[in-house]
Amino acid sequence: MPKRFLTLFISIILILSCSQYSKAEFTTPTSIEAPTSVVVRTDDNSTFRLRWTNPKSVLQLTDDVNDYAYNIIYLIDWKKNDGPWNIGVTYTDTSYNEELHHYQFSGYMASTMSDELGASETFFVSWHLDPINGFDRPFDLKNDTYYFRMRYVLESFDGEFESLYSPYSSVTSIGKNSTNTAITKLDPPKEVKVLVKKTTEGKPYFQLDWSIPDSVIVANKQLPVSHIIDFKIGNGKWLSETISWDWMPSAPSGLLTSTATFNPVEKEYVDEVVIEENIYYFRILYQCIPDGAEQIRSIYSNIASTKVDAYGDAHIWAKPELDKAVENNLIPDSLKGADMTKPITREEFAEVALRLYEVTTGLSASPVSPNPFPDTTNPEILKALNIGIVAGYSDGRFGPKDLINREQVASMLTRAIKKMVPGADFSTIGAPTFKDGKFISSWALNDVMYITKQGIILGSDGKFMPKATTAKEIADGYANTTREMAIMMGVRTFEKFKN
Repeated sequence: MPKRFLTLFISIILILSCSQYSKAEFTTPTSIEAPTSVVVRTDDNSTFRLRWTNPKSVLQLTDDVNDYAYNIIYLIDWKKNDGPWNIGVTYTDTSYNEELHHYQFSGYMASTMSDELGASETFFVSWHLDPINGFDRPFDLKNDTYYFRMRYVLESFDGEFESLYSPYSSVTSIGKNSTNTAITKLDPPKEVKVLVKKTTEGKPYFQLDWSIPDSVIVANKQLPVSHIIDFKIGNGKWLSETISWDWMPSAPSGLLTSTATFNPVEKEYVDEVVIEENIYYFRILYQCIPDGAEQIRSIYSNIASTKVDAYGDAHIWAKPELDKAVENNLIPDSLKGADMTKPITREEFAEVALRLYEVTTGLSASPVSPNPFPDTTNPEILKALNIGIVAGYSDGRFGPKDLINREQVASMLTRAIKKMVPGADFSTIGAPTFKDGKFISSWALNDVMYITKQGIILGSDGKFMPKATTAKEIADGYANTTREMAIMMGVRTFEKFKN
């Protein structure tokens, strides 16, 4: 029994000390920014909807004071025509009146939803402003003007510090003298992209990302703007062509975002997602509903798909041979959609050479086991090693991320050819000579002579440019091979030695 009591006592002391520590970590700010972009609207002359944008500093402060002793609260003042302001207060204020103040004139920021851009909103009905006569006397927006303003207060429930108020927001109004601008159109999302991801169970789903146009950011300050996702599979119909708008996948809680995860299986739109067999297409639009008016929808965004382009950026002179590579499946998966103008790594070129071997021979390689390299587990490299296309450095590493130079390329390609057509003539008689031949490593010389004799790798201005030999050449990327050049070499090799 004493041990249990001692354990409980120590636990209480630790909890109290941690609580005191967390409070000690919070430093009371000296000022708070005011709410911005405050607007008010109505739908039926009986409900007001007040919308505002929370500064990032206020949202951060809300997270920082996530403690039972502190709260950041929004307060709303209102007045009718030229009457006095009705001041919003918290229930701890001595002027708090249950009948007047307990409606929507204050709220805890910690329990207030805000979207990606910090926009929040609340609402009032007529009897909130007039608890005595409001049920029988709705807003008269033709003859009256209602004004609203907001501020924040940081409050300490235990009196640790005096309540800290932000400045007031600008005043917004609705009714007879109001000049609020109506929203009539929305621009669509921009630059929609899609990624395929997998759940912890290995099931595929989609991650959609896009950019929000500036005009939509402005519109969202006045009305809640949200997105709707439309999709189709292959040449099938768009979802919007088969179901009503009410059942379309849309933004959670109607909040504006620039990203969304979408699993059509969970929504029961499809029974399964099969990425290997289907191409999935997506487009997105924005919508908002002006109170008392018809819904506004943008046109659709660009169409994003799970189709992987065979290659990305490339020089125009390389595209004819890159297209041949696509036609003959000579581009490895790791380079599909890639920027072909970038230098190629040893890992990437090993995959190019392996793909060339497998497509040309119709054979599939297996990874070597055990793996001798300490710096890679890429099975494609281990396959290329197993059939003798690649080799490691003298220290045992493979150097997968190292940029490959031209004499290394010549050796890998020659080894691949010897495996593809072992009975070919590998003599180097008649091979061209180069001004910089003395810089070709002895282990690569025969391979360079053979590959240039076959016209697979060409020189320039009488030079082969086997490797960088000075600090400046290394810095300038001298003798590096680009991805498009590597693919082109693969195409030339394939056309020369295919059955």
